[in-house]
Amino acid sequence: MTSQNDIIKALEADLVQASNEHAIAQVKSKYLGNNSFISEQLRLLPGLAPEEKAQKGKELNILKNQIEHAITEAREQLLSSQQFPIKDISLPGQRFKQPYGHMHPASRVLQETYKIFSDLGFAVVDSGEIETDWYNFEALNMPETHPAREMQDTFYIKNNGKLDVLPRTHTSGMQVRFMEANKPPFKIIVPGRVFRNEDEDVTHIWAFHQIEGLVVGEGVSMAQLKGTLLHVVQGILGPEADIRFRPSYFPYTEPSVELDCRYKGQWLELGGAGMINPVVLQNGGIDPEKYTGFAFGWGAERIAAIKYGLDDLRELWRPRFEFLEQFV
Repeated sequence: MTSQNDIIKALEADLVQASNEHAIAQVKSKYLGNNSFISEQLRLLPGLAPEEKAQKGKELNILKNQIEHAITEAREQLLSSQQFPIKDISLPGQRFKQPYGHMHPASRVLQETYKIFSDLGFAVVDSGEIETDWYNFEALNMPETHPAREMQDTFYIKNNGKLDVLPRTHTSGMQVRFMEANKPPFKIIVPGRVFRNEDEDVTHIWAFHQIEGLVVGEGVSMAQLKGTLLHVVQGILGPEADIRFRPSYFPYTEPSVELDCRYKGQWLELGGAGMINPVVLQNGGIDPEKYTGFAFGWGAERIAAIKYGLDDLRELWRPRFEFLEQFV
């Protein structure tokens, strides 16, 4: 009769030879499938005496767990070796076929965006990832009961029992902060990572990089907003790209628009924009009777997905190096 030790030794030998997931699946079928030793023995249990049946059942269960553990471990080792292949460091050195390392697609889009805006005279302003409820919402014309808060599912951090501190849902929180500390005219972009409490899918991820733009001065117009955004989009995607505005609603801009771009024959949504709401200007200490301004915001990952033809935003942050290598 085959012993459990013999089965485990045979299993380990088969797993050593299994070089891919299909081969591991075949090993699993051999040792746990309908025609396996375990299945055959389980079918014999009903004909055994109660004491023998209990003992045999216990032994088979232990054996089954050992087999499942060994197969799971082999699969994990295989996946790990595919992502981080083992290198024999005793072999002679070789020249790299390409320069070691390269920029991530989203980082490349951010770098290109900084350059284009800098050439237009925009300053790049940094800001903290943890923001207060006032600057993230209320100063942007979204009081506590405002329905627009539901547009951005939010993580909150308890602060002395109050939910008044949060990982920012957009970099727009820097708008009022910057206006409080500076006098017009000014042109800035505020890039940074933002956080939304939402489920991930092909077009949404819970943490991404946003680029917020803010321009304030005398006589700033909607036409200047569209001209600026067209120049930037064509700088990133190429001269064949075009943009359009669709009427929308955001509490911090009035009028508000959704920004779409036409790229390779398709219209794709980029982000939101509009003329700064006078309430927001007042909250920043700026006279809305004298000054006007525009603001806009979009995600770097979304532009990267458009530029590089990605169908799933999540691919940008999955550790699939063979996928990311195509963007050298």
